[in-house]
Amino acid sequence: MVDVSSMVDRPESARPGPPAAAGRRVLPAPSDFLGIPHVQLLDPADRRARSAPALRSTVRRLTSGEFARAGFITYVFAAGGLLANLVTGVMTARLLGPEGRGIVVALASGVQLCGFVFAAGVAQSLAYFAVREPPLAARLLGGWAIALAPFALLGVACAELLLPLIFAGEPSAVAIGRWFALAVVLIVALELSYGVLLARNDYLGFNLVRLGQPTLTALGYVLLWSLGAFTVAGALASLAVATAIVAAFGIARGGRRLGIARPDLGLVRRSLWFGVRAQGSTVAASVNARLDVAVLPAFASAGAVGLYSVATNVSLIVYQLASTFAAIVLPVAASDTAERSRRKVLIGTLGTIAVCGALGAVLAIAGEPLLGLVYGAQFRAAIDPLRLLVPGAVLFAAASVVASGLAGAGRPFTATFGYGVGAIVMVGGLALFVPAGGTTAAAIVSSVSYAVVFLALLGAYRRVAQAAVGGGVSPLEPAAESASARTRTPAHGRPR
Repeated sequence: MVDVSSMVDRPESARPGPPAAAGRRVLPAPSDFLGIPHVQLLDPADRRARSAPALRSTVRRLTSGEFARAGFITYVFAAGGLLANLVTGVMTARLLGPEGRGIVVALASGVQLCGFVFAAGVAQSLAYFAVREPPLAARLLGGWAIALAPFALLGVACAELLLPLIFAGEPSAVAIGRWFALAVVLIVALELSYGVLLARNDYLGFNLVRLGQPTLTALGYVLLWSLGAFTVAGALASLAVATAIVAAFGIARGGRRLGIARPDLGLVRRSLWFGVRAQGSTVAASVNARLDVAVLPAFASAGAVGLYSVATNVSLIVYQLASTFAAIVLPVAASDTAERSRRKVLIGTLGTIAVCGALGAVLAIAGEPLLGLVYGAQFRAAIDPLRLLVPGAVLFAAASVVASGLAGAGRPFTATFGYGVGAIVMVGGLALFVPAGGTTAAAIVSSVSYAVVFLALLGAYRRVAQAAVGGGVSPLEPAAESASARTRTPAHGRPR
């Protein structure tokens, strides 16, 4: 756990550095926007007076705690997962061609979407309630295990009904989809495994499961290719087997620690309602991330949309990287006092901006040759919209961390408001500026929309965080906070 109390709880006279001179202007810290008291930033002369050792000491405090280590591990594993997904994407494109890749992507995406929807937010709900009410964790798991069985069957039925609509006139794809639709059950089980692992703060196990699915899928692809049996059905079977293995591993590992008992129906209802609301914000984030590509065909040519879609996919790599880290922020924020949770959300947000900003800079600088290498020379022209999208994508990635902070404070649905504001800005901006500005205007509008989402969520979190400590912005007294931290009693109140 990151201990930053020495940076914020000491009186001004005890802080390092010279006191502010009379009449000298004192600048507020940026973190004050979150209502988190921080070391005051003085004018440039005073800042230069602060010693380098003090700065190094501050950096060590921020990076040496359990939360920082968990974040570092999560980003490393998430990068590995993105690399494995790149391998599977390239193999399906080169070995199956456009048509085969299209069937694989459509079936895999459709089944994963059905599984995610009918999982009813089990990952977020278990992660929240198990750390807020530990004695009831085993009964909560028992309730979810029973509730998810009919949900999973409904998800399979939904996938089966959608197949003829998605693949009208393609009987071979429908035939493959009939058996692959059963994988909805595996996706629901995978979401359950995420929740079970996060419920016990098993971040290593969570990251192993997240990395394991794409890695095992890629290994299955390589095995099928070496045997000369790489087909559409084989690729989907490899994905299903990989999902089954990691879901079983995650449930076994987390369930052994969490335990399972007779369900409490009242608790199940409360946790189910929380999960549905938390899932709503996640769906809203996904819709907002793809809304520009969905709306753009009404204003631009197919060729322009093709280039822009590639730029969007590449820019959102930073969001996909951060979304895995955001998942661990929820239980971390829910398990501590309100004051310490605010600090952790702040550290997570700033860390996300730093990591994703560095990756975004690499994409902006080296993106053109990379686009040509991965997608082909004709897609090098996508570099212009990519560079315009990157700044907003970095803030959109940070917004996912703030949204998890809101869920950890018991306000999962509040994040949906921020994403809704961003969607309004995006649709209105595209309608106004794209007819004259083309994909350049679309990229600028999207980037601004992502920034609006970040600012809206940040404002919402500030209000929620301040209310959690009685409407003020002052920290808890050090002695009181220490006692609260020892008892691990959250100070957020009941979820709403």
